[in-house]
Amino acid sequence: MISNFDHFLLYASEPEKTFQFLKNRFQLNILIPLTNFGPFQSGMFVFQNGILEILWYENKSNEEKTNFPINQFVGFALQSDLDLTKTKRELENLEFTVSNVMEQKVFNAKSEEVVISEIVMLDRFLGDFQTFFIEYKTDDLRKKFEELSKTSLWEMESFVLETANPEETRNGFLSLGFKHEIDNCVFDSNGIKVKIQKTLSQNGISSFVIQSKEEKVDILQVLKEANGYR
Repeated sequence: MISNFDHFLLYASEPEKTFQFLKNRFQLNILIPLTNFGPFQSGMFVFQNGILEILWYENKSNEEKTNFPINQFVGFALQSDLDLTKTKRELENLEFTVSNVMEQKVFNAKSEEVVISEIVMLDRFLGDFQTFFIEYKTDDLRKKFEELSKTSLWEMESFVLETANPEETRNGFLSLGFKHEIDNCVFDSNGIKVKIQKTLSQNGISSFVIQSKEEKVDILQVLKEANGYR
């Protein structure tokens, strides 16, 4: 099974601000405008080799709201070269703990509930950090991504993934079809590198680097330094 990153989930407590700031700062192409779905908001940007989703959801306790950073990566979605049913079966053969196939639904312009994708969660791969395989039920999004990615100024270069078990995590990525570079660094077929480091706290992404012809920057650092963010 060959796997690669589909999109990354960046939680924003002020999604409108974060979405507009990133769009203006990096002149990003919009795949899906920031949309309010009631219990959550979501919008997506296109890079040359991946998708960044800005999202907000309301199911946080008061304690979590107080301690949660304004902007923080909370997970990523993967795709494989197999359909989702076969992907689930292969993951089970590789002894990953996975969920059942779950539908993701939204309401369309006619207020009709429609299935836009199906996912299978990797339940224990990175603990509370969301990791899942996704299969879209329409080709529209993929076609739009392919078109917009050709004109994107930016590509995803690498990110630092902090985890309590670096070796186990690295081996997990290798089982999923990622390639090994050096030490605990792996990369997918789109060239996105994962630098795996040990942490004594919760699993998460501490740095996310993008690059254009002119510059290379860490999105999290830029957001941290921008006025009104931390």
